[in-house]
Amino acid sequence: MPQTNRPGLLSTIFFSVGTMIGSGWLYAAYYSSKIAGGASILSWIIGAIIVLGMALLLAEIAIKHPINGLFTRLISLSHNQHFGFVTGISNWLLGLIIVPAEAMASTQYIASIYASWTPYLFKNEQITLLGMGLTSLFMLFYLLVNFWGIRLLSRVNNVITWIKVILPTTVAIIFIINAFDSTNFTAYKDSIIPYGIGSIFTAIVSSGIFYSFFGFQAVVSFCAELDNPKRNIPITLVFSVLIVLIIYLLLQIAFIGALPHEMLTNGWSSLKFESPLAQLAGILGLNMIVIALYADSIVSPTGSGLMYLGIASRQLNEMVKYKQMPAFFGSRDIQVQFSRRALSLSFICSLILIVFFRNWQLIASLTTTFIIISCIALPIAYTKMLQSAEGLPVRILPYSKLCSLLIFIFLSYFLLLCGLKNLTVAFVLHLVFFITYACNINTQCRIQSLRHAFYSAWAIFTYMFFVIMYNLVGLYLDTNYLYYTVYIIISMLFYILLINQKSIEN
Repeated sequence: MPQTNRPGLLSTIFFSVGTMIGSGWLYAAYYSSKIAGGASILSWIIGAIIVLGMALLLAEIAIKHPINGLFTRLISLSHNQHFGFVTGISNWLLGLIIVPAEAMASTQYIASIYASWTPYLFKNEQITLLGMGLTSLFMLFYLLVNFWGIRLLSRVNNVITWIKVILPTTVAIIFIINAFDSTNFTAYKDSIIPYGIGSIFTAIVSSGIFYSFFGFQAVVSFCAELDNPKRNIPITLVFSVLIVLIIYLLLQIAFIGALPHEMLTNGWSSLKFESPLAQLAGILGLNMIVIALYADSIVSPTGSGLMYLGIASRQLNEMVKYKQMPAFFGSRDIQVQFSRRALSLSFICSLILIVFFRNWQLIASLTTTFIIISCIALPIAYTKMLQSAEGLPVRILPYSKLCSLLIFIFLSYFLLLCGLKNLTVAFVLHLVFFITYACNINTQCRIQSLRHAFYSAWAIFTYMFFVIMYNLVGLYLDTNYLYYTVYIIISMLFYILLINQKSIEN
């Protein structure tokens, strides 16, 4: 693709901003309020600080390796293809899950426009068969836009992202002007932190905050297709996180302040909305905002769904280079410079997932588990690259080794909060995919192939199993400061182990 036809700085910023402002802005303020009350503001700030730290680490790596699907290939670049497959498949799977999640968010909002529509599209806290059909149509649109390559994708995304930046900001400001009540922040138990400090961190994982911010890395999936990636990607990674933090903070403050005081009598957890912002706007008599919100319930998730389908297909395409996926999906179409075969498979897999996940919060909660597992690759790969003979050419983050360790500790803590069910599902899926992959590296000697692959990746599976077991222990013991202190110490030991994971080449 000629250099002049490649997306520039504004488009790259919009790739990440547009991916982060998806269905999360329609739901996350509501769910985080239910979990942490007024302290949910702190949840957004803490989440953003951690993500910003990750963005700076990723920027240093991207300057040295401006390649497509970089986030998927981190461990393959720093360690080996077998270890890299584990975090790579986590990236690809979560991309597949997010695509139907965004389409489902649109369907859930549409279901609440008219009460007579609701039982046909959304019933018993999940979408119906008709709802699944509508969700599939949204996803088909994502496929068609991606099919014609990054130029069309960037143009459509730029238009959608302008709407996604302007509308949430406008809605937040109108809520604050028309119905802001500062006493809402301490309305329950006369405290801004009514459910304890732990609820602040639980909200980051369970309410869609980390899910929303994960789009920060979207731009690195398109490195090789962008204009001047070594300059534009670091700028994008930092500015996109800051822009989105401001927008989400405004929304969170506006949502809390605009709630009718009587709705908080029985606590934040008693709140019940199907389409939170639109229904709140209706209660406040802001009818034009209601209309705009229902319209945007299609626009915002569509923008993120478009991006994640494009990201997932490129991740699959790049995994082929390390023999982590069948070579059939590695061929690039000259016209668009990426594999339409990989795009088609990613679309089909995402479509199948609708059958198993039929509620936005359920899918966002599980997706966060995969997000954290894939993010764990970043501090591990960064430190390993820093210790290598080549090192990293540009240092952006001061005390980056210490920051890398702290990020790993926070991610490990968040992983513990994901819950036993989500952790077990993630572990089993990773293990099944890994065994399938390892047995097919060398079909002439499957046992030796499997042994070599596990020798090169055993630490990550041991770490994941440890988190599950520690979560299980927490069900029977008091989760006090000692419980978490021991967990952090053991996590630090795993950090050293993961960085120094040895490998055997087949």
